[in-house]
Amino acid sequence: MKNKLLSLVVIMPLLAACGALEVEPESEAYSVDSGIAESSPNGAIAGQMSAQIDGLMAQFEDGPGGVVMVIQSGEIVHQNGYGLADIEQEIPITPETLFHLGSVGKQFTAMGILILVERGQVDLDDPISVYIPELRWMDSGVTVRRLLHHTSGVMGYDDRDDIYTALLALSPAPDNEDVLTALSQFQEMLADPGDEFHYSNTGYDILGLLIERISGQPYSRFMEANLFAPLGMANTFALPSDRRFGDTVAQSYDTSGPYESDVLDNVNGSGSIYSTLGDLYRYDQALYTEALVSQDLLAEMFTSGTLNDGEETAYGFGVEVATYSGYDYVGHQGSWLGFDSYYLRFPEESLSVVVLLNLDDAEPDAEETAFAIADFLVSR
Repeated sequence: MKNKLLSLVVIMPLLAACGALEVEPESEAYSVDSGIAESSPNGAIAGQMSAQIDGLMAQFEDGPGGVVMVIQSGEIVHQNGYGLADIEQEIPITPETLFHLGSVGKQFTAMGILILVERGQVDLDDPISVYIPELRWMDSGVTVRRLLHHTSGVMGYDDRDDIYTALLALSPAPDNEDVLTALSQFQEMLADPGDEFHYSNTGYDILGLLIERISGQPYSRFMEANLFAPLGMANTFALPSDRRFGDTVAQSYDTSGPYESDVLDNVNGSGSIYSTLGDLYRYDQALYTEALVSQDLLAEMFTSGTLNDGEETAYGFGVEVATYSGYDYVGHQGSWLGFDSYYLRFPEESLSVVVLLNLDDAEPDAEETAFAIADFLVSR
């Protein structure tokens, strides 16, 4: 890209209401290996940006809130927690607090598939029925690639109420095998494969089952052994797990009170992962390397899908791929039971923004906050 992002130059108008900001001392940043790295060379400007982000998040001071992290050129130049992880116990949110990522977790499912592709165990252009024979009733055009791109045409429990009802009839806490059984009872497609982009949680739960079938492991165990542990993401896990009830895990809320668990919590693939800022930093930095898969496969992950008529979908493998203010980005929003998240990356500029909230219907929400922060850093 020919344009350049300003090196932590703050765009002032969005937060003019916050008042004049004084330059602060140089900030410290994390490294992949040890946590705290050298002070940022742009520390004065980073301090100014941090004060503006703090002002943006000040609304969350006395209730549920969230965390924000900004990464530039391999350094964390801002991270902070705002509000309460648990209102009743008055536990503050810190950068170490765990949040449910919602659909941000789809890219981890996609990465799990790419790990299997790298090992020669899965071909992206094979019909899904090659690996899950119970899905032979699906058109052969329902490939692994199209499931990743949301262009498979698969109908799911989020499209038809009686599929959801059938799923719950199978178990009070259904899993991915139950999703397969429920779909097979109806054997209907939403569209012909490749004709439409249709965001499908069910499609990604099928991919979660694919990971389980090929690896012979539960989704949570595969992700731990092949993605989280290799990157040192010690605080990241997929459901089901007793770790969700730990002292450092945020409780989520709406305006009426705390959310409880959901009957679909044991279904994996579309989003069932908890993580922290520190672990997401490790993942973010690994995407610039071949720590997980080759750069060629990562390039496919970050390339838009294409429909049968040639139209691009602006969605890769578990991530949106688009432009913002003239800059290419990949990103994804996630929401589940009061958790709201957005993970935004400008890969060519080595810039990332992560916002994780534990409040449903926050204004602004995680996505709006992430792009508002990007406005501080993007030259227009």
